[in-house]
Amino acid sequence: MGLTRRLAEWAAGWDGVASEAARRWARDAVTDTIGCMVAGAGDEGAARLRSAIAGWGGGGATVVGATQQAAAPWAALANGAAAHILDYDDNIHYAFTHPSAVLLPALLALAEETGASGADIITAWLVGIEIQVAVGHGVNRLHYDNGWHATSTVGTIGAAAACARLLGLDAERTQSAISLGVSMASGTKVQFGTAAKPFHAGMAAKNAVIAARFAEAGISAAPEPLAEKYGFRDLYVGAASPGWEHLGALGAPLAAEKYGLEPKCYPCCAGAHRALDGLLELMAEHRFTAADVEAVDTLVGWGNASSLLYANPVQEMEARFSMQYCIAAALVGGGLQLSDFVLSAIERPEVRRLFQRITMTTHPRGDAEAPELRKPAEITIRLTDGRVLQRTVQHARGTMFRPFTAAELAAKFRDCTEGLMPAASTAALRRQLSEFERLGSVRELMRQLRFAAGADRGERFIGRPFAGGAAQPAAR
Repeated sequence: MGLTRRLAEWAAGWDGVASEAARRWARDAVTDTIGCMVAGAGDEGAARLRSAIAGWGGGGATVVGATQQAAAPWAALANGAAAHILDYDDNIHYAFTHPSAVLLPALLALAEETGASGADIITAWLVGIEIQVAVGHGVNRLHYDNGWHATSTVGTIGAAAACARLLGLDAERTQSAISLGVSMASGTKVQFGTAAKPFHAGMAAKNAVIAARFAEAGISAAPEPLAEKYGFRDLYVGAASPGWEHLGALGAPLAAEKYGLEPKCYPCCAGAHRALDGLLELMAEHRFTAADVEAVDTLVGWGNASSLLYANPVQEMEARFSMQYCIAAALVGGGLQLSDFVLSAIERPEVRRLFQRITMTTHPRGDAEAPELRKPAEITIRLTDGRVLQRTVQHARGTMFRPFTAAELAAKFRDCTEGLMPAASTAALRRQLSEFERLGSVRELMRQLRFAAGADRGERFIGRPFAGGAAQPAAR
């Protein structure tokens, strides 16, 4: 049996039985991703994308932040971009993807058109995670380190399988959906720090919907697009990648249970998160401020550094991919939050003059794939009084090794939604998410997300109540 057929048979035939741990990851991902969609919908780039699709006709799927609905592919495109535009959405290291920003916009749009239930979406999301991790197993980390944006390559393929599951396709048509997804897999890391990066997540979600619908209609494709000559591995990374000989059994246990997700506590590139955790732990322990800092040295993985492209960012997208900015802003503000990624915040002189004091070096390329094996991030802070403080961080906050509490997840959801949509809709949305698996249809939940989001470059976050309860400082 070929690899693609094996994936398709599992995706179509899995009995849907999942542990409470796996389902909890799925439920939390739904809430976290919808929160990110709401927060991102008011971004100028998301608004421009909504404007672009507005003339392409109506449909039965909600576009978050708009009152006009669209056909499922276009709603998935807009909502995927909104979910990813603030870089606040979850990761899964084993696939090197932002999985939920692709999976959930695609699944929610299809579910709204078809009347699928919350439980149906949970099952399809678990299938999508399984297939993303399986595909990623064969090509990463080399695929990612060579410059491919795996969220939009591996993500498209896994989401196509998830959409096929939601539509109830058999193994043959699921195989076609996966194969069509391979043909639409694209996106490179050269776009990091631009509006095209969040578009990648939306593009992948849209392509997944199209692949599954085309397969449902009977459009066939190559039976083995992943492992054969001229296939995904051959063309997108080559023989130096791991391949799938040691893939192991699918779903035993489920990837979501075995690996968990990496929801974010900072709205920026995950490559900076472990260094940020170390910095904020040292600040809390030793009570120093930016004025006390002479130099900061960070040591991160080669792949982390390859995503942190901007040592001197000049706009908010670049700032999210800058170790220098993220560390400097956290030093000045005592944390890192949504209001730090607005142009006036990035231009703060007290932040920018710290850039030259912050360095980033890397471990050698070829760091271990598994998070428990890869080299940790290290941060060294030299203070003006002569003290040298160091912290080594193996796992970022939010991972299965250091998971968020329910209260922390709820606080992030409030940070992403309150004040950005009607209060009654926020309350209804929160209530419906709390019983998501029991929803007979997600249509009523999605109705709460039809509002006029507006468009700015982050200014909507200035002066809002922060998740932790303190008012966010206005950027100067």
